[in-house]
Amino acid sequence: MTATADHPAIKPRHMSMPFEQLDTPYFFDNNALLSAFFAALSSTFPAGEGEFIASVRQYRDKIKSPKLKEEIRGFIGQEGHHSRQHERVNEALRELGFDAVALDNDLGNYIQKHVVNRSDKFRLAMTVCMEHLTAILAEHLLTYPETLENLAPSVQDLLYWHAVEEIEHKSVAFDTFMSTEGDQKYLRWCQVYATLFFFHRIGWYTIKLLWWQRKMPSWKEFKGFWRFMTGKKGMFTGVTKNYLDWFKKGFHPWDHDNMDLIERWKTEFYREEQDMKLQKEKDKLKAAS
Repeated sequence: MTATADHPAIKPRHMSMPFEQLDTPYFFDNNALLSAFFAALSSTFPAGEGEFIASVRQYRDKIKSPKLKEEIRGFIGQEGHHSRQHERVNEALRELGFDAVALDNDLGNYIQKHVVNRSDKFRLAMTVCMEHLTAILAEHLLTYPETLENLAPSVQDLLYWHAVEEIEHKSVAFDTFMSTEGDQKYLRWCQVYATLFFFHRIGWYTIKLLWWQRKMPSWKEFKGFWRFMTGKKGMFTGVTKNYLDWFKKGFHPWDHDNMDLIERWKTEFYREEQDMKLQKEKDKLKAAS
């Protein structure tokens, strides 16, 4: 069940960002609230994407389409690399006083207690719904990249790269679910649950990071955060239409045809030196062994 046969290739890119260059927990426009929000978001990816991979793997043997099987392989590879890079930035943020690692562990414990013991159908449906949320956020960030212009360069690179690959594999979990369970009504119900879970978890983690820092954002920081979220190019206002499309009968993720954003990243935002840095690291490891 696909909207187009012209999906982009799903191949993991081995990236490595210089998170050691981060020198303050307030890496987004020196705004504590915005920075805590993005740190909270990053904290959820290692454990969250680990669950995404696990939930899709459970269905891999049920898939008959060779093309979808190959896409699942690419999906797993991309999500695995995302997890590793977010682990790295989370570790860097912990050193600066934003303990995103502790939050990642907290989410991992929650998933083990409240998600893993649920049905395979529920686990995969949650992955499908969360993939929709990340895909529409990815589209927004790549459509309005100027909204991140005051973000630390290494974190910019992380988010742009992550966004591109979220777009590339945005239909994999959906197609896996529909080809095996075929219950789109269940997905619509599950999206309400997933959205409430997302806002609660990110909001709570943002508050916890600020509390641990004993940091009360200033009025200026509150206004900056509100503008980023609800302004003309705001993150929440910018994704509302795409979010609501999910509830249309027969919706497919590639109804939002945004492959042009992948090319835009390649020509405007991709920093080749990140790949070069990773190759140097590999060469060092090879020489040491």
